[in-house]
Formats: sequence, structure tokens, C-alpha cells
Amino acid sequence: MVSPPYYKPYSKGQFIADSMPLGLGYIAAYALSKLEIDVKIIDYGIEKYSDDIWKQEITDYCPDIIGFSALTLGYRQVIKMAKIVGELKRSITILSGGAHSTIMPNDMLERCDIAVRGEGEISFFEILSGKRLQDIDGITYNRDGCVWSNKDRQRIDNLDELPMPAYQLFDYKMYRQHSIIGSRGCPYNCVFCASPVLWNRIMKLRTPANIVNEIQFLNTTYDVKHIVFQDDTFNLTPQRGIEICDEIMKRGLNISFSTQMRANKECVSNDLFERMKQANCVDVTFGIETGSNKVMKSLNKHLTVKEAGNAVKMAHQAGIRHVKGFFMVGNWNETTLDIVKTWYFIIRNPIDTVLTVCTPLPATDFFAKLKTLGYIDKVDWTKVDWVTPVSRTDKMSKSTILLFYYMTVIFIHLPAHIRSGNPKGLIKGIWNFGMNKLRLVSAK
Repeated sequence: MVSPPYYKPYSKGQFIADSMPLGLGYIAAYALSKLEIDVKIIDYGIEKYSDDIWKQEITDYCPDIIGFSALTLGYRQVIKMAKIVGELKRSITILSGGAHSTIMPNDMLERCDIAVRGEGEISFFEILSGKRLQDIDGITYNRDGCVWSNKDRQRIDNLDELPMPAYQLFDYKMYRQHSIIGSRGCPYNCVFCASPVLWNRIMKLRTPANIVNEIQFLNTTYDVKHIVFQDDTFNLTPQRGIEICDEIMKRGLNISFSTQMRANKECVSNDLFERMKQANCVDVTFGIETGSNKVMKSLNKHLTVKEAGNAVKMAHQAGIRHVKGFFMVGNWNETTLDIVKTWYFIIRNPIDTVLTVCTPLPATDFFAKLKTLGYIDKVDWTKVDWVTPVSRTDKMSKSTILLFYYMTVIFIHLPAHIRSGNPKGLIKGIWNFGMNKLRLVSAK
């Protein structure tokens, strides 16, 4: 099972991942719980990659099956690695899973035999078990020169029944942070987000006890002191967040944690943030995106600027150490005046910023809107970096979006990092700005 290397556009060298690919860990753990097989996970997010190293891995391990995790921004690398496998003339079945295999499975069949859509645990297990492909839900595959796409697999109802990721297959000390996934999916329908496509707006939850069982295992087995929740949202309701915090405190675990959160009024409360502080939450990030109510509505955020500001203030009042917000430039229906409103929101609220350019991922409503207007057709995903516009929008040209991104970095983003006392974020912001400035000059 392979997590491919990722190379950031306009930069040299291989990108080093912060945390392990838990999706592969779940699939490996499920297969090992059902079958007597030998499984190896290769994470080129942390291991050095070259084509020769990859060829040697295949030669040394002699796998019957290779399963790749494919994200949209890195799927071409998967195609390249699968091509190398084919050139070795070995009898190896090549599978792909992950977001791009779910959204654009036919892309993966350029070099892969089977693309697994949606949750992969059961589909991968059935493939490994030798079940007939036509009887396996949730896969797309080549046969007799034709592409066959079976019906979608039903979602796993009880996530507590899944074994923990196969942590024993990872070199734990090589990762800079350690994550868990307490839920799958999101009930919201933001136009720029791929989650509605991946999960059909259906959210499945692990119980607080099951989540904290894993946190306790990581703490006692690997001496993990900080956990990052990778959930789309930690606080579907305030009560759920409170119950997780209560379970952490009840067990007296010596850990801190950080998480992404919804800022919607129905998702937050003073009690929630106070309990998070008591359970040693040190970092929260809200998906705010804009300081304009008009753009909020265009993005289907189901959020108002006032609600976002109240959530930020509540988190600060509870004593959460770092309070951050995701913000984007180049949103659908956004004008330069709307961007100024975003500046005003950041200036008048005690919040650090994570700033990007709104990027139209495949199969999202944002991509569909741009395509309908003829602004976008195909995207070279190897060149996408989240901070360079790939298309104009209905209100702004690419050059205007890029200009206002730079202005936001200089006058809002960097000062917000200084104000919040986040030097690492400041350095990262300067780096991103500098690299894109060089890219713009070289493009001319």
C-alpha cells in the first residue's frame, strides 16, 4: 500500500508530510483483521522517492497487489508510478483509492486496474479475497476493453466496528504530528468543497469513548503528547465536542489537541469552548472564508459574519491559545469590495489567518459554475498550489485575484501572524508569498 510522493509546484524537492496517511492504515488494519496476508505500507510522504528506489521496492517485496492512495493534486504521480510497475512486466494488480479515485475514477484507469470509490476497507478486502469484480460494490474497472462502474457501496454505519489504523506498519518517530479521524463526512454543502461529493453530505460518527480509546492507545504506546483531529468538523453539535472532552478528562490523559471547527451558531457555545480549554485544546481553526455575508451565502456556508466573529470571541474568552480562520480570495460572486470586508473582519477580530486562493476542485459546484460560464475546462493539477488562481471567476479576472491575494498577504495575513504571536505561520506566509512572486515574474 503506497502513499505517493508530493512535489509542491514551483519548488524544488520532495514535500515532507506532517502526519501519516491514516486512510491506508485503516484499509491495512481491516484486511489484516480478516485475512492472513502480508501487508507493507510505503509512505513517500516521509521516505525519499526516486524511480529507481520505487523499482527496487517492487523487486524486493514482490507484491501481488499494489494499492495507491490518490489525491487530486498528486494523482499524476500515481499514474507515473503505476506505469513503472507495468514496465517491469510482473503480474501485479494495481488498485487506487482515495479522493480522486472516488471523484474521477476513469482518470485512474489510465494505468490502474481498479479504482475504489468511497470508503475502501470492505472493497479492498473483497478484492483481496478474490471475489468477482462484478459483485463488488464501489469499484470502477477495466474489462474487455470497456470501463465498468459498479453501484456505490453503502456507507459503513458503525465506525466503532473498524479496527484502529495499523500503526505498527508506520515508522512513528518520523512524523511531526499525530492525527486521528473521529468522523467521516460533513452535512454542509459548501460550493468549493469536495466533501459533499465524497460523502454525499452524510456524516458518520465514532463514539467519544471509541475516539478516546485510540487517543489513550497512542499516548501510552507511542508516548504521543499532542493529537490533531482530521475531521471535517469537530463540533457537529456542541454536545458532541463536550462529550469527547469529558472522556479525555475522565481518563486523565496527558495530551493536548487541536481541531477544525464550524463557527455556525448552532455548533458552538461557551460551555463547549470552556470544556475544550479544560481538556487542553490549544489550537482551533474555523472555516470562515470571507468577511462578506453576500459571499457567505454564495458559498452555501450557512454562516453569517456575526456568527463567525462570535465564535472567535468565545474561543478567545475561554482561553484557547491559538484561534485561526481559513480565508480565501477569489470566491464565487466575490468582488474587490467583498475582499475589503474580509480584511475588516480579520483586523477587528483576534484571529490568525490561513489564507488561500479559492481553487475549483473537480466535481464541486464551484468547478461546475466556472465550466458552465466557459471560464475553465481542464486543470493541470500538477501546477495547482492553492495560492495561484487557475481561473477567473464571475466577478474577477485571474490577475485581479492574484493582486488582491498579494495585498491580503502583505497588509492582513502577515500582520495577523505577528499580532497572534505565531512566528511559524509568519515565516510560512512570507515563503508562500515569495515563491508565488517568483512564479509570477518567471511566467512573464
